[in-house]
Amino acid sequence: MKLVRLSVVSITACVIGLVTLLLVGLNSMGEMQEKQAEIEDLMALNYRIGEFSVASDALLVNRADPIAIENYLGEAGSLKQTLSALVEEHPSARRAIHHIDFLVGTLSVVYSQPARFREGNASQRQADSPLLLPLSSQVIMNQVAGYGIELDIALREVTSQRRAQIARDASWVAAGFAGAAAMFGFLCVGAFALLFRRINGPLRALSRVARRVKAGEHEVRVPVSGADEFADLARTFNQMLDQQNAMVETLSGALATRRALIDSLPAHIALLDGDGKILDVNDQWRHFGTTNDQPDATFGVGSNYLSICRAAEGNCAEEAFEAADGLQAVLAGDRDSFALEYPCHAPDQPRWFRMMASRLAPDLETEGMLGAVVMHVDITGRVLAEQELKRQAYQDPLTGLANRLGFTEAFSRRLDQHGWNPQDIIALLDIREMRNINDAHGYDIGDQLLTEMARRLENHLSDDTLIGRISGDQFILLLPGDVASLPEERLDRMIRIFHQPIRLPGLVIEVAARGGYTLLGEEARSAEALLHEVEIALHETRLRDSSEFYRYDREMDRLAQQRIDLTRDLRVALEEDQFELHYQPKVDLKTGDVIGCEALIRWMHPERGMQMPGQFIPVAEQSRLIGPIGDWVLFQACRHLQEWQEAGLDVVRVSVNVSVDQFRMGDFTHKVQEALERHAIDPGSLTLEITESVFSEESETLRQQLNDLHALGVRLSLDDFGTGYSSLLYLQQYPFDEIKIDMGFVRGILDEPLNRNIVSMILGISQVLGADTVAEGVENTAVRDVLLELGCRIGQGYYYSMPLEVEDFCWLLEKQSRLPLTLPSPSQS
Repeated sequence: MKLVRLSVVSITACVIGLVTLLLVGLNSMGEMQEKQAEIEDLMALNYRIGEFSVASDALLVNRADPIAIENYLGEAGSLKQTLSALVEEHPSARRAIHHIDFLVGTLSVVYSQPARFREGNASQRQADSPLLLPLSSQVIMNQVAGYGIELDIALREVTSQRRAQIARDASWVAAGFAGAAAMFGFLCVGAFALLFRRINGPLRALSRVARRVKAGEHEVRVPVSGADEFADLARTFNQMLDQQNAMVETLSGALATRRALIDSLPAHIALLDGDGKILDVNDQWRHFGTTNDQPDATFGVGSNYLSICRAAEGNCAEEAFEAADGLQAVLAGDRDSFALEYPCHAPDQPRWFRMMASRLAPDLETEGMLGAVVMHVDITGRVLAEQELKRQAYQDPLTGLANRLGFTEAFSRRLDQHGWNPQDIIALLDIREMRNINDAHGYDIGDQLLTEMARRLENHLSDDTLIGRISGDQFILLLPGDVASLPEERLDRMIRIFHQPIRLPGLVIEVAARGGYTLLGEEARSAEALLHEVEIALHETRLRDSSEFYRYDREMDRLAQQRIDLTRDLRVALEEDQFELHYQPKVDLKTGDVIGCEALIRWMHPERGMQMPGQFIPVAEQSRLIGPIGDWVLFQACRHLQEWQEAGLDVVRVSVNVSVDQFRMGDFTHKVQEALERHAIDPGSLTLEITESVFSEESETLRQQLNDLHALGVRLSLDDFGTGYSSLLYLQQYPFDEIKIDMGFVRGILDEPLNRNIVSMILGISQVLGADTVAEGVENTAVRDVLLELGCRIGQGYYYSMPLEVEDFCWLLEKQSRLPLTLPSPSQS
């Protein structure tokens, strides 16, 4: 039986026995109370009998009134009735009843006699006696008294018998209650004995096994018998022991695996206690000690790590002290972890390590910090890679000089070491015609030239000169100065280095340089600010092309800011359509008929008014906005052609200027085709004027685009011929329909015979190529007559018309007027 069920049965039996005992006790108490009540009733009856006897005597002595007699008779009946209940068990009660009847009868007889029966004198009789008999007659009263005594005796016998009976009954009640209590006690003792027997043995067996397991006997098991809770507990305990053994085996395997994993890690790992003592290390730690000639195979186990660090000497002593302080903070619980990267170079190779110390969790038994794990990871590869990346970030890969970032960093270090020297110069130089050198000899030769120039600068300049290469052909230098030498003298010495021919295998290249420079002066600036200054100065040198070096001043910043502002305004002008086109007629020099026009852009600035192309086109070219502006001109000119065509006017050819940037994008042919198709324009009515500068970008892509445009039916015009990069080879390779003579030759045709010969030569070339020739800058009749004399048929200039707004040119087309209408005053278009 299960202990729980046995316990429930035992408790239930005890409760039932207790309830039974309680009921028996209550019943016994009730019976005892009943017996006590019977005794009290007997005592009361005895008292009443005595009172009755006394009353009988009193009634015999003194004559009573009828009411007293009636009460007497009622009491006699009550006593007889009470005694009647006792007759069956006590025969003496019947005798007492006869005595009561005799007393009542005697008194009834006495009270029934007349009053004449009186005897004796006053001294011999009871004066107040109801008998009124002579004294001799009072013998009757004595008899009555005798019957009363017998009545008392009979009643005493009844009382004595009844008391004896009650005492016997009370003894049986007490004996029954004692028996019930004894049975209840035996039941409880038996139940608890049974429970003790069922619990004590298994519990002692379980306790013995637990002590043996605690002592280390993990194979011992609790014997299992029965099917109660202790049997279940024993089986569970045995299962727990089996699971514990399995867990121990698993944990041992896991610990072995973890140990193998830790030993296989490339890091050097050590376990420390709370005082910093090394408790254990992994194989890598031991291997590091072996490879570094440590005689102890355990390499530090048992030593105090903090003491080792604080006893360090040499180059790494400072890092060792820092490591000790950080580890001490971890062991003290002030921080959870600590990390430090430090050098630990070997005689034959550089090495760096990263130390990491991590605090272990508090131990519940020791109620304190168990210690820490210290790990050293070899980060030599990473540090060397970082150094290489830093070198690449700060060094020009071609020449080995500092790049822009490296130069600024070196300049900052120089300031930290030597301070600010107002006499120092920063110069930025580039090699003239470097593009032509690359085109002529190839980029490999160009790279060799740059490398040779870098070596030459390093060899011929002083050691405290900073040298860098910040872009393709640009070299940046910091020239240390003193009050004894002027900036120009230092620049001259440097420029002479550049002007010496570069001798390469099988090749000698003449080079020239130009640049800009800034003097540090008294005002301290950052390296980036100084670089900005020399870049502005170099840009100004390129624009003016008047000297080899141009010095930075604040006016350059103002002009640069103006260019920035103008660039921003140009973007807004494109977005808000602030541009407009004016058209300058192209005229038949002989007849004055309008045979074409050139679209010239104007900018109606909302604040500065009309802006001529020379005021914004250079900035548009520098800011790469010339492409979008040129596309706007193309589509706007085609729209005007469509409007003139729809108005029924005799449409003339419209010439549109095209920039190099538009060709550089590679999709210019598609844009031209889109403009023609959108506005339904005959391709032959559109002429694209291309300046000779386009040939600086000469390539197969450019040639293909020009051929595609020509195949589309668009006319191509070579603008400003004779002023740029053009050659007869280009004229032969590209399909030009028109050649425009630069106005510089046309305006000097009357004064300079050379100009006349150049114009004549251009006309001859055009005739050979089968192209039309247009003379620009015709400003008077004399020039017109010379051009006609040389055979030039088409011209444009202020002699015929200034550039006209759209409405005015449309009026000119409507009137079909010949030009000039009036004599114009010449001015720059």
